[in-house]
Amino acid sequence: ARSLSGAAALLCSLALRAGAWAQPPGAPEPAAPPSASGPPTVALEEPWRMRVGVRLSTGVPEGLALEALVQPRPWLRVHAGAARNSLGMTARAGVELLPARLLVSPVLGLAYGHGFSLDYAGLLSRLHGQPTVPGTRIRQVDAEQLSATVGLEYSPWRPLTLVGGVGISYWFIRVPDVADFVEDAVDNPAITSTPLRLGLSTPVARLGLLLHFN
Repeated sequence: ARSLSGAAALLCSLALRAGAWAQPPGAPEPAAPPSASGPPTVALEEPWRMRVGVRLSTGVPEGLALEALVQPRPWLRVHAGAARNSLGMTARAGVELLPARLLVSPVLGLAYGHGFSLDYAGLLSRLHGQPTVPGTRIRQVDAEQLSATVGLEYSPWRPLTLVGGVGISYWFIRVPDVADFVEDAVDNPAITSTPLRLGLSTPVARLGLLLHFN
């Protein structure tokens, strides 16, 4: 009798445990434990950081130029610096657009320059294509330059970029005292005049090396 009662108690205990473990119909499945590796990650593009650098270039008509560059956006670059040729010194500044970043990337540029006390005799010689001596007492003139270029850039290494371009440049030459021209012709020192501006256009060609600091 004792063995029968012990067996009955064992069966009751197993039945109670089975009822506790069983889930009612329609109950949601237990959530699967998170995997050890965690949720899948999505690679995010690295945000753009402003780049700065310098560019050394040579070409016509600017001569040798050194400029500082700032690139606040992937498609936009601004620059400022100075150029030197046989006529004198020119201060330069401009903007460049980079519509696509490829192995060899196109670049569009617009720049303004101001030449200080340029050699007038040398300027005449360049315009005439042969040595020319001015017939007046004018020896130096100021000039403003507006140039538009299209070019290509190649970056074999991230900090280093090779650049080249061609375009057209418009010059506005300022003669401070036109009376020297007239006086030389009529021999009348009493003649006075306002400043004169002369305009001309020349082709542009340049090659350069761009070095980024970051």
